[in-house]
Amino acid sequence: MAVGPWRRRAAIAVAMGGIAALTMSRAAEAQDFPNKPITIVCPFGPGTANDIIARQLAQDMMSTLGQSVVVDNRPGATGNIAADLVVKSRPDGYTLLIASMSNILNQVTGNANTDLTKDSTPVAFAGMALYSMFVPNELPVNSVADLVELARRQPGKLNYAGYVGGVPQFLGEMLNRAAGITMVMVPYKSTPDALVDLLANRIQVWFTPVASGIPVQSSKQARMIAVTGNTRARVLPDVPTFKEAGYPDLTVEVAYFLLAAKGTPKPIVDKLSDAVDRALRNPKIKDTLMSQGIEEKIGGPDEVGSYLAGEVRRWADIAKLSTPTAGK
Repeated sequence: MAVGPWRRRAAIAVAMGGIAALTMSRAAEAQDFPNKPITIVCPFGPGTANDIIARQLAQDMMSTLGQSVVVDNRPGATGNIAADLVVKSRPDGYTLLIASMSNILNQVTGNANTDLTKDSTPVAFAGMALYSMFVPNELPVNSVADLVELARRQPGKLNYAGYVGGVPQFLGEMLNRAAGITMVMVPYKSTPDALVDLLANRIQVWFTPVASGIPVQSSKQARMIAVTGNTRARVLPDVPTFKEAGYPDLTVEVAYFLLAAKGTPKPIVDKLSDAVDRALRNPKIKDTLMSQGIEEKIGGPDEVGSYLAGEVRRWADIAKLSTPTAGK
């Protein structure tokens, strides 16, 4: 039976009415936001850089937004558990992910269940940190040049700690390729386990974020001989960069950023982004983060979106060139 013009007009009117109602509902929801606690999901455990940043932000965002902001640590699967939880959450701004390079690497190595560039909504940058490289006190090297010379004299004899698909894996292989050496990756499930073996000289190289390396450096348990920045870490002015040592390919600055579920309304995203911006400009928070090796990086949804797309492309290219040699 043919549908008459009036019925078509009626159907269109109903559809348009539904869209208008949904738009008004979302606008009201955004205006009322937040009216309950907000959760920042952290992909790693307490004391990690993601966790440190999230807890500092939570304190300040609470006063700005007038609601509790809690940190929920969901470690596991190199950040995938937390990422999956957030991208599958309701797109209402109440569940956020404090993401970093690990989440990007999961995606480019095929270890992720989600595509962050398609399945999430960028909110704001939350800081930036460098990676550092340590050697045991017993190892007779004091610089990257010394390490490279030793590795050339003893091909395949030096081990570095990493985990498959993680930043340390790629840093080790990038140094191998750039210096023409053969260090062997020994896979670890946790940073503490790798540190124990570094201190016992069972591994000779440990790549770790500056935030987790500072206590080791301060206590002189091992020696930090390089960092991955374009410039030296402000909190560690005496530690040179790989770039200074002649290895500019190892310039890696790890950004931390907040993501929400795909489809989170723009007014809600803007409120969250503004709250993060305020927190990062708070001198007390800036000083606290800086003391732990986390430097300032500020930007809203557009900047995070551009960064995320660019880093996915960049690390996809690096991953194609990296074929790690893993030890037992």
